[in-house]
Order: sequence, then C-alpha cells, then structure tokens
Amino acid sequence: MKRFLVTLLAIGCVAILIIGNKHWKEKTSVSAEKVKQEVIMKDEGQAKEDVKEEEKVDTEQLLKFASNWPAKAKDSYQQALVDGQPFTILIAGSLSLGTEDNSWSQLVKKDLEETYGDTVNVVVKTYNHTSASFLTDNKLAELIAEKPDLTLLEPFTLMNNGNVNVSVAHQHIMEIASGLADSNANHVLVLHPTNPLYQANYYPIQVDSLQKFAEAEAIPYLNHWTAWPDPNSEEIQDYLIGEGSETKPSEKGHQLWAEYIVDYFIAK
Repeated sequence: MKRFLVTLLAIGCVAILIIGNKHWKEKTSVSAEKVKQEVIMKDEGQAKEDVKEEEKVDTEQLLKFASNWPAKAKDSYQQALVDGQPFTILIAGSLSLGTEDNSWSQLVKKDLEETYGDTVNVVVKTYNHTSASFLTDNKLAELIAEKPDLTLLEPFTLMNNGNVNVSVAHQHIMEIASGLADSNANHVLVLHPTNPLYQANYYPIQVDSLQKFAEAEAIPYLNHWTAWPDPNSEEIQDYLIGEGSETKPSEKGHQLWAEYIVDYFIAK
C-alpha cells in the first residue's frame, strides 16, 4: 500500500511538472507574440511618421524653389499642394517661344517638370499672330480653356512692330488678363518681352513702353533683355537668326532666354 501511494505521488508530481511547463510555454509564447506585435506597430507608426516628415520636407523644398514667384501665385501653389491638385503654368506668346525641343519654352517646361514633378502642369501655346489678330481669331479662348493658375505671356511685341499701336497693344494685354482672371479668380499674369533685335530703332522703345506699362499696372515683368549682349553689338548676332520682325532666337539665344526664366521660376 505504501509503495502504491509513493508511485501515485510520483505520477502526480510528474503531471504537475508537465502541466506547469506547458502553461509556462503558452504564457511565454503569448508574451513574445505581444511584444512582437508591439514592435511591429511601433515600426509601422515610425514609418508613417517618417513618410509624413518626408512629405513635409518635400513641400518646404518646393515652396523654397517657388520663392521668387509673385506672392499670390505662391499662395495658390501652396494651397494646390495641400489639396493635392496640380498648379497649371501656361507659357504663351508668338513663334519666338519656339516649338523644338531645344527652344527656350520647351527647356523651361522640362526644367519645371523635373523640379516640381506632378505638382505642376506646364502648357506651352505659340501663335503666329499680332495681339490684335490673336484676339480677333478668338485664340484667347484656347488659353482660358487651360484654366491656368499662372501665365507667362510674351505679348506679341515684335509681331506688333509696325502693325499695332503701342497703347492698343497694352489694351489687348488687359483684355487677355481679364479673360484669364474670369476663368480663375486667383490667376496671376507675368509679362516678358520678345527677344531683342540687332541695331533696332523703334522696337526698343516699344519694349521699354511695355515694361513701364507692366509697372504701372502692377503686373510682374521679367526683363530678360538684361541677360543678352548689347543689341547694338556684333556679339548679339550669335544669339539671333533672321531679320527684322522675322528675327528669332538662335540656339544660343534660346538657351540664354531659358536660363533667365528658369532662374526666376526655380530659386536655388
């Protein structure tokens, strides 16, 4: 009987040890899984924070690039970033903008898209018109259809030379500005002249008048002429092709013009 009780007690102890060990393993497993889940959740949370921080840094950098823009345009761009909507930049004017890949308008478009990515939508529109025929042929409707937030306009100044009175040309600019503003209350217009001419007489007066008009109307004006060689020097002929009102930038002229515009729209 005594031997039976000892055996029974031994069996009971073994059973208790087995059950205890099993319970300890289950508890340890649950605890380890809990710690694992906490680590995963913490890592995911940190990853999300890192993404948010990255996005914040990107936004700050993009706004830094846009620091030269008119205040109204910068505010609209910042809001577009918040809304996740592209900011439309329209580059419009005469054939002096060029249509080839190495033309200044296309070079600017490329640099803007590379810098700002899909936060901007860059559109280029070129016309073989004076400002008068541009409006008469209702080409303004094509610009309005793009619903631009900012328009960089070369207002056909050289095409107007000898064809449209300066004061009338300025009225045409106001009509274009009004039409674009009607489609977008926050629209911003920026003006700049056509390329210089070699040893011209009346044309520089037209361009000077355009700058004074822009200043009087508080329209931002980009005077890229300051970057060109003296229009009365032989040197400038390397930057131009053609004669008279048919003069266009050469490859060097397009590059120079593009660099000036890019330096404005992408602050370093």
